[in-house]
Amino acid sequence: MIKRLTGLLFACMMVYMPLAIAQDAFPSKPIRIVVPYPPGGPTDSIARLVGRSVSAQLGQPVLVENRAGASSTLGTHFAVQQPADGHTLLVVAAHVVTNAAMGMKLPYDPMKDLTPVATLAWMPIIVAVNPSVPATDMKGLVDWIGKQDKPVQYGSPGEGTMTQFWGELFAQRNKLKLQHIPYKGSADAARATIAGDVPLLFDVGGITANMISQGKLKGIVTPGKQRAPGLPNLQTVREAGFPDLESDTFLGLMAPANLPKPVLNKINEAVNRALKEASVVSALNTMSLTPAGGTPEEFGKTLTSALEKWSAVARDANIKASN
Repeated sequence: MIKRLTGLLFACMMVYMPLAIAQDAFPSKPIRIVVPYPPGGPTDSIARLVGRSVSAQLGQPVLVENRAGASSTLGTHFAVQQPADGHTLLVVAAHVVTNAAMGMKLPYDPMKDLTPVATLAWMPIIVAVNPSVPATDMKGLVDWIGKQDKPVQYGSPGEGTMTQFWGELFAQRNKLKLQHIPYKGSADAARATIAGDVPLLFDVGGITANMISQGKLKGIVTPGKQRAPGLPNLQTVREAGFPDLESDTFLGLMAPANLPKPVLNKINEAVNRALKEASVVSALNTMSLTPAGGTPEEFGKTLTSALEKWSAVARDANIKASN
């Protein structure tokens, strides 16, 4: 009996000791955060902000590596091929689900080949118009679009972006005729709307918010659950009477699949502490981002829900990937 108990105890030790050793040893070298977008954007900025804090907490350098291209798939594919030891992380935005939602042929499965670590921030979608558009609120915008003889063009930062998906949701729910005009980024889309090339803009983040603050664009509403930082007078869709259009877009942190739980928890805890630092909160708010945080499980639910929702929108609006 004693021998049997001793054997069971030894077996348990063999199971749990590697996990404890992995947690204690991590990080054993610099941590790399892969950003599948160019330098200078919100994904790059949040990686550097959070990375500095995580580095100070864990005692290892955190290096940001930009691997942009193919709607974020190049950097994402690189990240999923790395060892699942916590030393390679990946910042993701809505493309991690919208690429799959529109049927893009991916060399990975974002729901199986990546481990959710934490939601980093909520990024508001912003609905804005050229100042010549007579609408001043959401109801007025819906009424104005409905009275036009032909589809109203709307600009977005690009094909397959969350703003395009939300634009199609907006059209579907209100039985409106819209035509998507994709631009190469937020700056081009905002300039085109200011110039009157398109009357309507669905965008995210700071550029459009700045143009609204300067009076060059007229803000209508934000589909987020809370008002956008820097635009306190801009109503949410729920406040405007359109709760079925409520949609948050996110920035998040992921890692290659099968990351050991102790390592996952250690990274998650460090990220959550970083997102509560006053300097990080202030910097994110300046970019119209709201710090998030939370558990890996919560971020996983966000991803699953988003994939289901936007896959349905893509199907109904016939949004398909070009590859």
